[in-house]
Amino acid sequence: MASSVESTPAGSTRQRDEKMRPDAKVHFGSPRDNDHEVGDYATAAADEALKFVGAQRIEIDEETSDRLRKKIDLHLLPIMCVLYGLQYLDKTTLSYASIMGLLPDTGINSYQYGWVGSIFYAGYLVFEYPHNRLLQRFPVVKYLSVNIGLWGVVLTCMAACHNFAGLMVVRTVLGALEGAITPAFILITSSWYRGSEQTARIAIWCLANGAAQIIGGAIFFGVARGLESNPSITFPGWKVVFILTGLLTIVLGVVLWFFLPSSIPEAKWLTEEEKMLAIERLRVNEQGIGSRQFKMYQFKEAMVDIRTWLYFLLTLSLEIPSGGTTVFFSKLIQSYGFTTQESLLISMPGGVVQIATTLFFCVWLLPRLKQRCLTGALATLLSIFGPTLMLGLQYPWDPLHARIGQIVGYYITIGNSPVPWIIGMGLYTINSAGHTKKTTVNALNLIAYCIGFLIGPQIFVDPPDYRMAKVGVIICWCFSFFLFFIIWFINVRENKRRDERDRLDPPPQVEGHEFLDLTDFENRHFRYAT
Repeated sequence: MASSVESTPAGSTRQRDEKMRPDAKVHFGSPRDNDHEVGDYATAAADEALKFVGAQRIEIDEETSDRLRKKIDLHLLPIMCVLYGLQYLDKTTLSYASIMGLLPDTGINSYQYGWVGSIFYAGYLVFEYPHNRLLQRFPVVKYLSVNIGLWGVVLTCMAACHNFAGLMVVRTVLGALEGAITPAFILITSSWYRGSEQTARIAIWCLANGAAQIIGGAIFFGVARGLESNPSITFPGWKVVFILTGLLTIVLGVVLWFFLPSSIPEAKWLTEEEKMLAIERLRVNEQGIGSRQFKMYQFKEAMVDIRTWLYFLLTLSLEIPSGGTTVFFSKLIQSYGFTTQESLLISMPGGVVQIATTLFFCVWLLPRLKQRCLTGALATLLSIFGPTLMLGLQYPWDPLHARIGQIVGYYITIGNSPVPWIIGMGLYTINSAGHTKKTTVNALNLIAYCIGFLIGPQIFVDPPDYRMAKVGVIICWCFSFFLFFIIWFINVRENKRRDERDRLDPPPQVEGHEFLDLTDFENRHFRYAT
């Protein structure tokens, strides 16, 4: 029978029994060593996992665990990859449209175009925390599918814009709606997979961005070529870009509603026994699968945790460069003297580089090093090499000098830039326990992501070669490199302190503590990934 936990006044004596009685009171915290007190816990306030499987452990062997993981992969990852790739394609449609006649047709200049790129993330920023709260309150997939359908409608409306004001309004609404997908996917990943599996799964659905870059370049090259070879067709190519991707997004929003479950208990393709085992295999995470109850103390804890703000700064410094390159990548290629169609084709290998570097760092290297921060730092070094190579080969009096070498630098810059961010996402996802705390940290990092993408296009102000923009990219990523080591130092030091504390004062062995929705400060069994 599942154990329950009744409330206890703050400061009460910690329960030291080896197993918790149904009416036991429990206190995990210890003020003298800066750990927070759990305070009051009732089964009703615990994670959904505790209500489904109970407190007592269920034996599960690795063969069964692997079989379940593969089954989950088969049902979740394909649709997540398609959707995440599509949202990336939707975001970059502006860049493709910019070289297919958008600027002259709408009467905007290069400066205004930068703001049309940036304003997307203003909407993203304003709605990021509300999205995270609503994702906790409502079924994740149902909420997300509604947002995807709506953003498909809004994206098609981009084709109706004919001036700067219209583009700004539609892009703002589009950003507000698209802001739901990344936090939703992070919550889905953390509630279905073990911590050791999460970064690889995040990497897999982020790989779709690289595939989208390849497919998008090919599709829109075909559109541009087809319109050029048929002069009788006067419909602007940039409008085709928005209508085509918008309609596809609407269709996939409907598919998501019916085919992706919001949680393990809702999965129709798992038997009742498999559902219990799928939840049981997550016990090692010390986090459960989520709670719909908002807990103010967890929100406050997230705000005072130094890791929260280090992750925030890491995301910000990584995404300022990405914000600029995402909006201006087509312009960067065109600056080397290529035509519109050539630029569309030349953009495609960037997606291949992204797939290759993501697989190398996140799927191959990380499981072998077992050091997230070191892997992230190495990936950041490769990112720094890209703009450094472009800058080193670009003579002030001859921006086209060693053009092929500069394009190689471009491919490294655009292709590898998401990899440190993916590793950072995995780091703060596994290190933030307690569902309210996790969604808060998640929201703050995506707010940093938005700020980065708001600032990023504004540093690309020196066309056609964008020399100073490349210097700014290098500075940001050097800061990210050092942040990975600061986070590593803080987490290693805290883990050693906890090990020493528990050696002198062993924590209580409470059945089901993994599913009590405890934060990483409260749970004395929790150790930070480094």
